[in-house]
Amino acid sequence: MGMSTSFMLTGLLLVLFLICALAIYFLARLRFKAQNNGSFNVAWRANVGDPWRAGVCHYSEDFLKWYRVISLRWGSNRRWERADFEILEAAVDTEPGSDFALAILHCRAPRQGFSEPDDFWLAMNEHDYSGLVSWKESAPPRTQMVY
Repeated sequence: MGMSTSFMLTGLLLVLFLICALAIYFLARLRFKAQNNGSFNVAWRANVGDPWRAGVCHYSEDFLKWYRVISLRWGSNRRWERADFEILEAAVDTEPGSDFALAILHCRAPRQGFSEPDDFWLAMNEHDYSGLVSWKESAPPRTQMVY
């Protein structure tokens, strides 16, 4: 009886340690991604009827990277090239009596490794939408290769 109790206690401590380690990992990952310069909160969904997935977007020179909030993956879950990223439609919704305005964007861009573009939707606050449009419009012009 004493031996099985010590095994149960050891197992319980191991499970608690793993839960704490996962919680620390999630918090560290989210803090690191959200604290980067050029990061902002964004919800993403693939289709109109799908649920929104909370995340953080990060601008880089040529890419917009989206990190899902709850994910074991350290790297980005979605990545779109600036040159191929299109905003097809944008609607800004303001709640009456509120200072908060939500922008819903219908976007199109090829997924990494695929040539066919996918449509998807992003939701963010109005200020982040303005920043995204500025980032998109400030892209250097494409140069064509002459052979």
